This record gives sequence, C-alpha cells and structure tokens, in this order.
Amino acid sequence: QWGTYITTPEVTTSSALVNIETRIENESDIPSRVTLTTNLIDFEGRQVAKVDSSETVEPKSTLEFKQEATVQSPRLWSTNAPILYKAISSVSRDGQTVDAVETAFGIRTISFDVEKGFLLNGQSMKLQGGCLHHDNGPLGARAYDRAEERRVELLKASGYNALRLAHNPPSPAFLEACDRLGMLVIDEAFDMWREPKNPHDYHLFFDEWWQRDIESMIDRDRNHPSIIMWSIGN
Repeated sequence: QWGTYITTPEVTTSSALVNIETRIENESDIPSRVTLTTNLIDFEGRQVAKVDSSETVEPKSTLEFKQEATVQSPRLWSTNAPILYKAISSVSRDGQTVDAVETAFGIRTISFDVEKGFLLNGQSMKLQGGCLHHDNGPLGARAYDRAEERRVELLKASGYNALRLAHNPPSPAFLEACDRLGMLVIDEAFDMWREPKNPHDYHLFFDEWWQRDIESMIDRDRNHPSIIMWSIGN
C-alpha cells in the first residue's frame, strides 16, 4: 500500500526527468523473480515513456525498485493548468501480471526564495487562501467525494489558490480534487499533541501513534502535485 513514489527532479520546457521508486513485497516463503513495468501516460491517454526492471525479491521481504524515465515536451502542472500524468505500475512473474496500480502525478517544480517568495515552475506566486477544517458543514465530518470536490470548486471560484488543511490529514478525495482543479495545499497532521482540548482527543494516543501516523500520511499523500508544504500540526 502506498508503495509508489514519483518525483520530477529535473524539469525544463523540453524534457522532464521522472524518478519512480516502487516497493514490491514478497509475501511467499520462496524467492520470487519479478519484473516491474512502469508506463507513463499523458493527459490525452498517450504513452510517453516505459521502463522495465527485473529483480529477485527474497521471501517475506520488501525490495525497492528505482527507475528513471524521460518525458519529452512535458506539460507542467500549475494552478491555472492542472495537467496530470499517470503512472501504471505492473508486476509480473513468469510472464503473468500478478499486481498493478495506477498513480496520478504532476510534472512541476516548487521552490522558496528569500526575495521572490514561493515559486511554482520558476514563477513567483502569492498564496491567496485560508485555513480549512475537514468537516462538510451540515453534512458533518463524513468525506463524501462530491462534497469534497464541491468545496474546492467554490473556493477556487472565490479566488483562492492555496489551502492550509487545518489539523487533520485530508481525505484522498479532497487532495485528488485539488490536483484536478489546481489548488495548492499545506498538508497538516495533528491538532493536539500531548495537551488536550477535549477528554477523548488525540493527546491520548500521541506518544504511541504520532510517528506511524506521520509516516502513513506522507506515504499516502506524497505524489499529489497540489501539496507544496507539510505541517506537523496546529
């Protein structure tokens, strides 16, 4: 789960280097020779790169495959043009596909400069947004996919380009909507640490769970091009 990690460390208008790190787990009791095939698909459904790697994964263990691919003339993800690519990772053994997963990602660069502030794809940009809690008003704290998407649509139409997702890891549907619609995100972990606001909040579990929860949040969310910052809490 969440074993695919995609980054774009080198991006120009003519080409983009795409790094793909994929964890493959062998749950069997014998070594397994497997092939990982990663196809990169553009926003129009065309294959723009393909890479194959074969390795032996020892029994009851996990191996990380590292692959590189180059995308020619990439379309960059931005708030005004949220172009998404897709990586299709397929694991095969003895010529038969045994597992596959799709991962959406964007090709873009972010940086911070003492004089120019935040830069997206080399262009200085002011963050215009606010802090947003996880609940959906009268719908409550449930994360209905369409309700999450609608919130992003309304905020985008109101002139927002960035959101701090206050005190809780957001739902996958919310981040996917930010990717598709072009909303920048500060992804935040916890409200309370060791001191409580309420008798039964996260302070009861912080010492035991904070590290595993942070790791899970980053593993789950790290491929979203909308995320430009991480926050450890309130």
